[in-house]
Amino acid sequence: MSIRLALLYTFSTRYFAMGLQLVATVILARLLSPEEIGVYSVGAAVIMIAHTLRDFGTSTYVIQERELTENRLGTAFTLTVIVAWVLALALWLASTPIGRFYGDARVAEVLAVMALNFALIPFGSISMALLRRAMNFRAIMFITVASTVAQSGVSVLLAALSYGFISLAWGAVCGTLATALGSVLASARSNRYRPTFSEMRHVLAFSMRSSVSSIASEAGHSAPDIVLGRTVGMEGTGLFSRAMGYVQLLERVLQDVLRSVMLPYMAEVERSGENAKEKVTMVLDNVVSVSLFFIGLTAILAKPLVIVLYGKQWLEAVPLAYVLCPAIALRCVAPTLAASLVASGRITTVMRTSLISAILKFGCLAVFSLHGLLWGAVGFVAAEVVNVAVLLYFCNRSGMFPWASYVSIMTKNLPVAAAGMVPAIMAMIYVPIPMPLIEVMVYLGIVGSLSAIVWLATLAILDRPPKNEIVRLLVLIKAKIN
Repeated sequence: MSIRLALLYTFSTRYFAMGLQLVATVILARLLSPEEIGVYSVGAAVIMIAHTLRDFGTSTYVIQERELTENRLGTAFTLTVIVAWVLALALWLASTPIGRFYGDARVAEVLAVMALNFALIPFGSISMALLRRAMNFRAIMFITVASTVAQSGVSVLLAALSYGFISLAWGAVCGTLATALGSVLASARSNRYRPTFSEMRHVLAFSMRSSVSSIASEAGHSAPDIVLGRTVGMEGTGLFSRAMGYVQLLERVLQDVLRSVMLPYMAEVERSGENAKEKVTMVLDNVVSVSLFFIGLTAILAKPLVIVLYGKQWLEAVPLAYVLCPAIALRCVAPTLAASLVASGRITTVMRTSLISAILKFGCLAVFSLHGLLWGAVGFVAAEVVNVAVLLYFCNRSGMFPWASYVSIMTKNLPVAAAGMVPAIMAMIYVPIPMPLIEVMVYLGIVGSLSAIVWLATLAILDRPPKNEIVRLLVLIKAKIN
């Protein structure tokens, strides 16, 4: 499967899942009380900590391994079973003490049910990894849709039958079960691996580094909440969290899809002996072009967008969004470069980069936020600038993506993005933002459309990416219609 088709399947899956989850959330909000949802949220937060170790990096190992023998595949499965089942047992044993800590036995019930997820994970994760390795994103699309339907459907059904908070936990388990069943049925090699310890040293050499990298990344992601909660208080932490959530909207839509596609794609490039440097440059030229334009709009239109998305009570988060957007723009190359390093066997480099990133985020946030919340945002940006520089240093040293390519891509795409931002800038300067919500939405629709038209026209005139990809997509759509 080509990377274009893989991205199309993945984007379609992501948007469908988001839409279905939104519908389920709206229904559940009317079937469950805030207290019941809160009980589940507390249990789910505890589960997320364990999820950083759920497969111990074996899925990533399976995707990138050049010589995936039956023994290595069986060893990866064995390691996944051991880690996941130990976590399942630990969560089940800890459920009662954690429930007592929160003073609510219902939290213990959520954890006990959710522990079943970890018992099921080994039967789906390796098979899903094999599907991703084979770039079979069509099968992954159907599996993800089935899983989302199962989770959302069971949660809503049980909630409608008055099962309360536990409905969400059983829905999550059913979603995992659907993933496991679907991936086993779809993976051609799912019935060919068997438990073995014969390649444990080889698999552990990769998976331990992958796990450390995942834990460091999760720690870095949580750094603002951990540090700012202490230095600027809960209100400031909430404002920073809302601003970060706002500026990461594009990341969650675009970069999450890239993360799931780029690793198997680059691993396939490495195994086939193709020019990895050329492929990385081609992908990043398109990614940077799109990212700079949309992140620029995210910054310029922050005030009206925050009003629409979150309400006027969150307007204090807008100055923070202005500061944070440059960091998001600079790191738009990071997911693709990290996937390329892993695919080429440089997992140690990724681990070091993740550790450096986490340490820098904690350090910069702790020091800068002592001078106020806005300075905390400046500290976060400073950490991201250094993080990107470190990642580019390793990529330059490996010959995969030299500094000159990064500078060239940024300088070529920045004028195009800037041209597209002109209508938004002019509107923010000369047209007052209306106050009624409907009028704000109309304002954003008009301004966003004008900016998109100017950006697309500039792409066409200067013949810059992703012009060719857009034309190819339009031709495909036209062919499908006809």
